[in-house]
Amino acid sequence: MSSLESESSIDTAPTGWLPSDLQSPETSMELLDALFEGNPDMVLVVGADGRIVGANSRALGEYRYRRDELEGQPLSILLPAAAHSRHASHMENYMRNPRARSMGSCMNLKTVDSRGNEFPVDVMLWPFQGGHGQYVIAVCHPLDAAGSRAHRQIHALVENAREYAVNLIDSQGHILTWNEGSQGIYNLTGSEALGKYYSILFTSEQIAAREPERQMEEAAKSTVGLRTAGWRLGASGAPIWVEIEFKAARDHTGELVGFSRVLHDLTPYKRAEEELREAGRIKAQLNADLEKRVAERTSQLESTVEELRRKNEEVEALVAMVSHDLGEKEILLREVYHRVKNNLQVVQSLLKMGSRTLASSDARLAIDTAVQRVHVMATVHEHLYQMPDLAGLPLSEYLRDIIEGAIASNSEKPQLIQLQLEFDAIPLSLDLAVPFGLLANELVSNCIKHGIPAGRPGKIVISARGVAGIVRLVVQDDGVGLPENFDPAKCTSMGIKLAGSLAHQLGGRLEFTSSNGCRVQADLSRVSPARGSPEPIGPGSPIDPAKLAAARKKKPAAMKSIGRQFADPSCYLS
Repeated sequence: MSSLESESSIDTAPTGWLPSDLQSPETSMELLDALFEGNPDMVLVVGADGRIVGANSRALGEYRYRRDELEGQPLSILLPAAAHSRHASHMENYMRNPRARSMGSCMNLKTVDSRGNEFPVDVMLWPFQGGHGQYVIAVCHPLDAAGSRAHRQIHALVENAREYAVNLIDSQGHILTWNEGSQGIYNLTGSEALGKYYSILFTSEQIAAREPERQMEEAAKSTVGLRTAGWRLGASGAPIWVEIEFKAARDHTGELVGFSRVLHDLTPYKRAEEELREAGRIKAQLNADLEKRVAERTSQLESTVEELRRKNEEVEALVAMVSHDLGEKEILLREVYHRVKNNLQVVQSLLKMGSRTLASSDARLAIDTAVQRVHVMATVHEHLYQMPDLAGLPLSEYLRDIIEGAIASNSEKPQLIQLQLEFDAIPLSLDLAVPFGLLANELVSNCIKHGIPAGRPGKIVISARGVAGIVRLVVQDDGVGLPENFDPAKCTSMGIKLAGSLAHQLGGRLEFTSSNGCRVQADLSRVSPARGSPEPIGPGSPIDPAKLAAARKKKPAAMKSIGRQFADPSCYLS
């Protein structure tokens, strides 16, 4: 410690933290030397010019330098070559605003010894003013391999999150980390942001309103942190919609050591939401009375959705408690299908109630069409509930109900429609059964509305057959046929667009031909033909009431994923 002993800046005046018998210049100096040399970590003293002016024995040993080789050298001698380019600006920023920094404040720090060997460290910084200017004590603690690996994984995760600005901030509000997402969102480099007060991330109005200080104060008091969302000014000057989570970080003693701030740029999603809302407003152009009715129905639906969510949470509770027993899981899954079916019927009823209050119009037609589509999903869940084996739903067991429902809903005289069904034994999982049923519903509805309109008699032939490892669905009528120069790609019909989307979801596309009527074919590659004929279904598989009652008494702690699958029927159209 010879270079330190020569500094006249060392304050040898008695200090309050020493016992009275040690408060003399001689003993204070001896105690300081003991603390410096006896520290189990590597201790370096760095001057304002970035050069090392002192190092303890542990540092000399770990770095494999003699004292005369290390002292007087720039601190960059202990850094990997990749860090040299940004080290100078970091050091300059820190010396302009020196502050204490505890260990654990930064991630992925590496150092290198005289032989070029790299190893990870955590660093504590403590600035002090000496007779010759500003100095910094750096205490370096080597990290084990597991800790280094964890730091690298965290660093890689943060750096690759380009839609997120992830920043660690010390307890005084200075920025400690700056990832690639931060640079893209704020258009600031690491050298421009690191060490600065984090108010640079706010607008001038927010700074004037002391928003940065308010957030720090509230986050320090909160156990869950702050979550805000709204428009902010982006790097290009254009507004961006963001969600921000701001949390306090504390050490094992509960002392505040800093904050974490995560900003997610959600502008594309917000723009899409606004565009959809604007498109909906332009398309109905309803009068004031209709808008009032829609608002009332929306309120009712929101209440229903909340009730559905509550019921689905009850289902999640059942799932969590019977996860250990496969038999109980099957009982619970049947209960899920049953409840989803009931909930979809509630939605049907509400839509029908709303439809009755409207005059004959496009709005009423749209609601009636939605009722039929919800009916298709409810039919699938009803059949799943009745199945003895939940592994696959036989297509023929539910498709007839869906097709007959489509004819009854769309034909003025359904008794005049002759229906011919030709199905192979094809079992379908839930994620395929619903879009398959919706596709058949849309194609049959199209036959009634456009091919056999005005209550005239007609014939519809529907087949689903296995062909070369796929399933070929064909819907054909003997109606008026397609319009001249019909192009499905340019068709504006919601039904045709939905049918095309459903066919794509099942791994195929619609092919239209017109000869003595209309013929639509779709080769569905995601649907595989059955290898054997499934057992027919009876009126319903028996469920043990005692087991179901026992499952309902249990309170859940986890296993929410199955319930979420049925919380939103629109997932079948994704």
